Amino acid sequence: MSVSLAKNLTDKSLADEGFLDQLAWNEKMAELGQLAVGMVHELNTPLSVIVSAIQLILREEELSPSVKEMVERIEMEAQRLSLFTKGVLSFARKEDAPVGETDVNQVLQEVICFLKYEAQKRPISVVEDLDFRLPPIVADANRMKQIFINLIMNAFQAMDGGGSLLLRSSLIDDGLISVQIADTGSGIPKHMLNSIFEPFYTTKKTGTGTGLGLFITKKLVETFSGTISVETSEGEGTCFTLTFPVI
Repeated sequence: MSVSLAKNLTDKSLADEGFLDQLAWNEKMAELGQLAVGMVHELNTPLSVIVSAIQLILREEELSPSVKEMVERIEMEAQRLSLFTKGVLSFARKEDAPVGETDVNQVLQEVICFLKYEAQKRPISVVEDLDFRLPPIVADANRMKQIFINLIMNAFQAMDGGGSLLLRSSLIDDGLISVQIADTGSGIPKHMLNSIFEPFYTTKKTGTGTGLGLFITKKLVETFSGTISVETSEGEGTCFTLTFPVI
């Protein structure tokens, strides 16, 4: 057998093996996706009960400040979980988001208000550098909130011992809005960068992440014709940059 023929056969064998590995991986992802959707359906009913109960409790006038703060904290986490489950279901069903004119700065400020307790607890200082002259974009405000909550919570978790979070919005030359979310956390190892947007991939410790947050975030950003990129330096921090076309 000639050397060239042997090489061609070897290359074909490797290609076939790679195809089978990819096929097995796709089947695994499909099975995990079905499992995730089933779990989300099971979560939604008790989650709705929890949210309703919290809202009833907060109507009580005799709550002490400490109890009220604790209940509000529970409500915040329940609402965050609700946004996550809706994101999983909408992606699985390929639902179209109800879009309209959306003020990115307003959404960012609402999210920071929503996550104020998280920032104070760690403690993390939040610096806002927002351009309030920005035109609106075409998007769904609730799903934009989910995008920002996912990224900001990731940043908070990377700065568990405290740090600084920068939120910057600006208009760039080619008719795009840019949003940057930069932290002073631990950074992302370079060998993980190419995988962070893949489903079920996480840089967090075992048991502390699903590996779906950034995957869903990227899909939501793309739903509104946006892009997302990341720059990071181990031990110094990470910056996610999002762009969206203006109206």
